Amino acid sequence: MKKAFSAHHVLADLLMDLQMAMQDCDVWECEVPSNEALQSSEPFCLDTMRFEQWLRFVMIERFKMMLATGSDLPVRCHISPMAEEAFNDKPQSKVHHIVTCLNSIDRHLSGDL
Repeated sequence: MKKAFSAHHVLADLLMDLQMAMQDCDVWECEVPSNEALQSSEPFCLDTMRFEQWLRFVMIERFKMMLATGSDLPVRCHISPMAEEAFNDKPQSKVHHIVTCLNSIDRHLSGDL
């Protein structure tokens, strides 16, 4: 139990870092997408929302729910390459911070951190 408790706390800290990086890059969305957009079955909801919306309202919210309920966390994750592509029009120093945060989440969930 202690290991799971620790893993959940680490993920909570990593999600906070990601939120701050997204805010710094001006890609932290505040307007909630429609229910229809959230029901997309496409990877990253690419057909119904922008990547930053998916990060904010799908990925982060799902992780927060897992943390709140103490659910098992995914055992692998590989989100950072999508961020590099999705944010290629943003200042690279700020995108680098987002990618670094996502890499940390990827490594943590994959057991590499």
